[in-house]
This record gives sequence, structure tokens and C-alpha cells, in this order.
Amino acid sequence: MPHPVLTGEYEIICDEKKRILVPIEVRRAIPLEFGESFYCFRGVNRVWWLYPEKVYENLHMNEPGEMIPSEEMLAFNQMVFGMASRLPWDKQGRVLLPERIFRDESMTRELTLVGVRDHLEIWSRAAWEDRRAELESRALEIFLQGKKARQNPPSVVPTPPAVQ
Repeated sequence: MPHPVLTGEYEIICDEKKRILVPIEVRRAIPLEFGESFYCFRGVNRVWWLYPEKVYENLHMNEPGEMIPSEEMLAFNQMVFGMASRLPWDKQGRVLLPERIFRDESMTRELTLVGVRDHLEIWSRAAWEDRRAELESRALEIFLQGKKARQNPPSVVPTPPAVQ
């Protein structure tokens, strides 16, 4: 089942209880079979990412578990699972954000929710405006890099079978 495509920019306000209202357009883009919650963790760009519940679970279902993972895999699992929070939305479409999001001094109550294909990102409004300006100033370069990446996807090297 293909995942919902999340797009757009939404200026939102975090209320005094640290809740955000997920815009109705975003909620409509996520069919019920993808759950009524998000998984939240800090992404590689140091911004908070929200994955629809089933998208997040499906991304990780195909990964084999290991009794003794490598140090790199353990660190990955700690970041993506150990530091993740499941955030259900209420009947009004509000989500209670984890307290740790607000420990970042750049995070304010004025936020921008950005659709990034399979997830949403939570940006302070000022930081998103800076990032948006940077992206716009590099638009041609970014489009050319994207075109090149689509034409030359990374090759997958088959893993040899384990010797018994």
C-alpha cells in the first residue's frame, strides 16, 4: 500500500498546553488505515519529524532485527525508536507535543508544519523562513541535483548468503 504524500506549508500556533492543531488538509491526506497518530523524533536535519503511524511502522517492518546489532545499528535504533514518541491526535485534530521539543531555545510557539513527502517537519516559523529563502536561492542547483539523483539511483549491492 503506497503511503500518503504530505505536502505544503502550514503556519500554526502551539497553544499553552503545547498542542498543535494538525491542519484539516493534512489529516484528510492521511487515510484512516494509516492510523490516527504520528511518531515524532528528531530528524537528520535536527528538526522534529512527524511520521503517520503506519508509514513509520511500515518503514521499519522490513528491517531484520538482530540480537547483537552493530554499534551503528544500535545508535540508529536508539535514535529512531528509543527517542521517538507516539502522538495520537484528539477529535479536534490536536496533537500534544513532547516537552523536549521546547528545550531547543530556537523553538517558539509560532511554528510552521512542512510536508516532506512521507513525513511532516515542525519548524520554528523564523527558522523555516530562513530555510525557505535558502532553498529558493538554490532552486536551480537543487532541481538539477534531484534530476541527477533520479537518473542515477544508488545501486543495491546484494548481500552474500551467510555461510553455515
